[in-house]
Amino acid sequence: MRSSRDFLLGFITGVVAGILTAPKSGRESRQWIQDEADKRTKDLQDQWSKGVEQVKSQVDQVKSQVNQQVNQWTDKLQDKGGQNKDEFNNTVDNVADKAHSGVESAKQSVKTE
Repeated sequence: MRSSRDFLLGFITGVVAGILTAPKSGRESRQWIQDEADKRTKDLQDQWSKGVEQVKSQVDQVKSQVNQQVNQWTDKLQDKGGQNKDEFNNTVDNVADKAHSGVESAKQSVKTE
């Protein structure tokens, strides 16, 4: 903010000093002022555009980093979920095997009696 104010103050001071010391006619001085104003306006627009591009670039970098982190977390959760699913399936299979063995034992004991 301060640099913009300093820039404008310097610009205005330079214009006033230039007008007061210029050996040009009024028409030439006005044209010179217009040309300088156009030049400074273009410079400010260029600086603004560069600043906007830098901000956009930084936002894109942050988005990319966040997406990478989310993908890593998602992969870890999926891996953990897959491990839990496998453990659950193994437990169900073991219980089913024991139940089947129990049923077979019961059948055998009913046949022998």
